[in-house]
Amino acid sequence: MKRCLALWCVFRLLLMGWLLLPFNAGADGQLHLLLSDSGGAYQEAAEAFRAAYGQRRPVRTWTLDEVGPQQVREWSGENDLIVPIGLAAAHLVADNHVGQAAVLTIMIPSVSAERLSWPAVLPRRKISYVYIDQPSSRSLGLVDAAFSQAKRVGLVVSTENAGNVKLLRQEAARRHLKLNIETVARSEEVASALRNVLPESDVLLLLPDSLAIHAGNAKNVLLTTYRYRVPVVGFSRGLSRAGAVAAVYSSPAQIGRQGARMALRWKPEAGDLPPAQHADEFSVDFNPYVARSLGVVLPDLDDVRRKVGADDEP
Repeated sequence: MKRCLALWCVFRLLLMGWLLLPFNAGADGQLHLLLSDSGGAYQEAAEAFRAAYGQRRPVRTWTLDEVGPQQVREWSGENDLIVPIGLAAAHLVADNHVGQAAVLTIMIPSVSAERLSWPAVLPRRKISYVYIDQPSSRSLGLVDAAFSQAKRVGLVVSTENAGNVKLLRQEAARRHLKLNIETVARSEEVASALRNVLPESDVLLLLPDSLAIHAGNAKNVLLTTYRYRVPVVGFSRGLSRAGAVAAVYSSPAQIGRQGARMALRWKPEAGDLPPAQHADEFSVDFNPYVARSLGVVLPDLDDVRRKVGADDEP
């Protein structure tokens, strides 16, 4: 009899624990990583995020092939955190968000972040980003450090980069650099814009821009600058390999770790996410072959990296 009573007590305890488990899991919330694609840079960012985040709360990883609008609507708990990786994932979440889950989008251009349309009922303190592009201090810092004789910096952009151009003007004035800017309204105008700006520029600075500089025309842009013998400062490792003399960028892994650090600072009970930011970590690459063919003598890479990083220090 006593044995049966003891077994019954154990059973009741186990049953109570089982019943309470979903409630506690819901109270703690979940973190949903949503990748714009299943491999490549998105997977690299996700893996770095998970490694840096650890086991703070349950983390589920999804791709756009696995998640539709209805599932995004179900991620509505105020203790949930949704982390879209890339622009396509960000659009799916922004277009279908219906609850109070916080959203931290990583690996997205700052100009694209400004154009996302979030539901009015979601407090803006619950929305944040880790940008894929670099702050103006790093971009022009690289020009200063790698091309010390350059005083005229060319830019070809569309109106979507108006905010970044304003920041670049301020940074250029601080560094006593002159910006030569051509603004295009269509991709077809890029070639003529380059012909206008390159003869008056010592360096061409590239910014992420859906009209002016994108995967479809990057090769032609680099070929044109090469013919004009104007070195290019790019914003990705791929551009450096393709023909930019120098590039400053944050890798997917660096962006993923930055996102994890922001997620670890998020307090569900308060709701606030850290403000949108660029990744603290960054890389600088040179293309010595293109530099040599243009007659550009590059300084020491480590020295340039230190000089660019010094601008990040308070």
